[in-house]
Amino acid sequence: MRNMKTAFITGAGGFIGRHLVEQLLVEGVAVTALMMPGEPVPKSWGEKVRTVTGDVRTLTDSAKDIGPFDTLFHLAAVVSDWGAHQDHVDTTVHGTEQAIELALNCDAHFVVTTSVCAYASALARGHITENTPVGKPTSPYEFCKQQQEKVTLNAVKSRGLKATIIRPGNVFGVGSGPWVSMIIGMMKDRKPCLLGSGDWDAGLVHVRNLVALMIGAAHSNYCNGDIFIGSDGFGVTWKTYTHRLAEITGAPPPKSVPNIAAKALAPVLEWVGHARKQKERPPITRQSYRLMGGPNEFSTEKCERLLRYKPVFSFEQAMQELADEFGQSSQPTRKGLKS
Repeated sequence: MRNMKTAFITGAGGFIGRHLVEQLLVEGVAVTALMMPGEPVPKSWGEKVRTVTGDVRTLTDSAKDIGPFDTLFHLAAVVSDWGAHQDHVDTTVHGTEQAIELALNCDAHFVVTTSVCAYASALARGHITENTPVGKPTSPYEFCKQQQEKVTLNAVKSRGLKATIIRPGNVFGVGSGPWVSMIIGMMKDRKPCLLGSGDWDAGLVHVRNLVALMIGAAHSNYCNGDIFIGSDGFGVTWKTYTHRLAEITGAPPPKSVPNIAAKALAPVLEWVGHARKQKERPPITRQSYRLMGGPNEFSTEKCERLLRYKPVFSFEQAMQELADEFGQSSQPTRKGLKS
């Protein structure tokens, strides 16, 4: 087991990054956080976190300011299934290459967070493990997540990088944009946020559970390009999750788009969006369909066996935390909702 004393975090100001910083502080790790220009530093960090302002695309230029560390958590990326392909590549892929150089210079353990979106067209087909072959990407996000893993594995093989790859599922919790705030907003605006019945595994992972897995991986000796899926493994369906969100926020019950229609519309809406050079993503994309339109049963077996991973936060605790945030009861009241 490795003894982590100093950590550098890219994307530290983001949803996952803020939770990671807080937990590392609890565990007595000295943290240096990369912040984007103009990005506010959380007040809770106080003087406990050393911050460096910089751009992940030119990260090595800030090496002297960053200083030495024994672990690098790489989170910085473009998080969207829309936008210019080159923007995704510049930030997500080239940023990863820059982070790898820093890790190699410090002989540090490189823990990179990619995504289950690396599975691309292999998603929404049921049980998925780390050995499930990845499919064909249809979004710049999926493509770049696959490329992140490729450049990491190449550095492991050719340059001796000590690296672990984490593929998180759909990360939720207080502060989550796509899986909390956006869904709540859609329900309040009476827009559909479910595909079909939603009676299949949502592939969720609470941010606290993901952070526990990331830290467990950083402490481990599984650093030869080992891949781990980040999942709760609770088997909660989209139907259950969205109805519970509606209850704790006072939003109307979730509306649904027929699954067959969603699958057929996704590529059409993407084509129209690209033809019109839309800046906003279409309401349904092939990536979003794969994440919500079929079962994603992400296995936790490898994490449990090799990292002794166990979720530190239950689904009910997650719902209570969200209820406390939104000021409603977390107790389910509608009949017939099962996970």
